[in-house]
Amino acid sequence: MNGPKGFGSGVLDLAGDRMDELIREAVATVPEESCGLVVGRRSGDRIRVTRTISCENRALPTERTYRFEIDPRRLLAEERSTRGSDEEVVGFYHSHPDSDPIPSVVDRGYMALWPDKVWVIVRPGVGGRGASVRAWRIDEVDDESPREIRIAEDRSSSRRDSSKVDEGVRKEEDT
Repeated sequence: MNGPKGFGSGVLDLAGDRMDELIREAVATVPEESCGLVVGRRSGDRIRVTRTISCENRALPTERTYRFEIDPRRLLAEERSTRGSDEEVVGFYHSHPDSDPIPSVVDRGYMALWPDKVWVIVRPGVGGRGASVRAWRIDEVDDESPREIRIAEDRSSSRRDSSKVDEGVRKEEDT
């Protein structure tokens, strides 16, 4: 199975306030990785994130600084809760407390197991300053290589106060 069904090169619509929440969570969990589920709606080559669900990092305590693990029961419960709706669990998010938001070797292994999901990676920066958020998926041609997905700020569901935006957050404005 290749990348997300019908996703093509893809765009991830992510509300600014949700992006801020992911960064705040990543900052709060340093030096450990934060993690959670991304729920949204697919439409052609776009995925609109409708909500993110914070999950406990269930990796071994000695490994939480460089890996995450989500309780599979939590994932199954969320997948069940979206049945019959236009929402679905479209991906996962986690943080890299002290490295760039680029898939690690461990991340790539998980991505290969879940090729239809998007992977949002957050770098918390220092107290949120210099934070960045990037999204990835498995490449449709080369099933082993991650491919970056453009993040467009979804303004339709965001009531973001632009004075609170950190200039270091990597995002692209939706036009």
